[in-house]
Amino acid sequence: MATLNDIAEACGVSKATVSRVLNQDPGFSVGEETREKILNTAAQMNYEMGKKRRYASVRQKLERENNGKLTPGLSRTMKIGILAYGFPRSNMDNGYYEVIINSVMGELKRLNPAMQMEFHYVHQAVYEQLTGLDALFIMGKFSADPENELVKAIPYKVIVDYPAPEQAFDSIQVDFKEVVYRAMNYLRQNTDGSVGFVGAEDHLTRLADGKQFPCKDTRLEFYERYCQETGLDASENVWITEWFGAEDGYQLTKKIIEEGHLPKGLLYASDELALGGYRALSEKGIQVGKDISVVSIDNLPYTSYLTPPLTTVALNMPLLGRTAAMALDSQIRGRDYPLTFFTPVELIKRESCVKKA
Repeated sequence: MATLNDIAEACGVSKATVSRVLNQDPGFSVGEETREKILNTAAQMNYEMGKKRRYASVRQKLERENNGKLTPGLSRTMKIGILAYGFPRSNMDNGYYEVIINSVMGELKRLNPAMQMEFHYVHQAVYEQLTGLDALFIMGKFSADPENELVKAIPYKVIVDYPAPEQAFDSIQVDFKEVVYRAMNYLRQNTDGSVGFVGAEDHLTRLADGKQFPCKDTRLEFYERYCQETGLDASENVWITEWFGAEDGYQLTKKIIEEGHLPKGLLYASDELALGGYRALSEKGIQVGKDISVVSIDNLPYTSYLTPPLTTVALNMPLLGRTAAMALDSQIRGRDYPLTFFTPVELIKRESCVKKA
């Protein structure tokens, strides 16, 4: 950890000068160039004891750069909007976005302990609900016009789990090609026979009026691409339901079994679909991990407690949230160009796949 002595040595000043600058001593006079050098050096060295003071110095610097006008949200309570379809009124996302949102809030408070923040849930997906926000997190698949005046009026914007329209603002995404390819490679290593896909329709919400439109799920797209690249026939091994819930997974898996089309391996597009699939397979006396290999996507907390524990690709929702918070924080601190981030994923190997002899 950097000390006052380290900063003083790097800047060529005394320890007392560094201390009085970092403590913003009102009775201490020092040249602006020296002051800036000390503040910048302390920030670069990650001087831990000055988190609140470093935040204040950044705020003052931004004030100067904006001709005395304070950057929105820094001198008063910052109003941060959170737009996530159905949240918090329903459990449609089965806790997925709730984990991300909680992580966003916690990380923002950790990064900016001196900032006063007020979080607002945007309950209706229409532009008018965005009025008066300093920052906006969009969680999930929304079509938004970056040139809409109400969108443009929000200084800081981050979209999570979907590409930003026209790459106009920050986007935090999962690399679903990596997710599907890892799952399929592992399934093929542990399956004697064909590998099918159980998924659901995805939905895109139009921010202009809140209407939802079905669209092809990215996980299905990459499953089909994987099959094409590896010479597998995906035409008779894809089953799609309306939603990603457990009941949908149960009914669809039951139908697959009854129609006699059950493959030796199944990739479920979500843990909830796989949860329903487990029940349907169990009712028919089909043992997961012995008679069939199953892999899913998400790694929700209960997956390690299923019988057998479920192999799944972890999307690391807390990391998605922390990354989104860091993206917003860097915008507040002066970054004025959009970035796209892809967070890492991990295949969690458990006992739901048949081990080849």
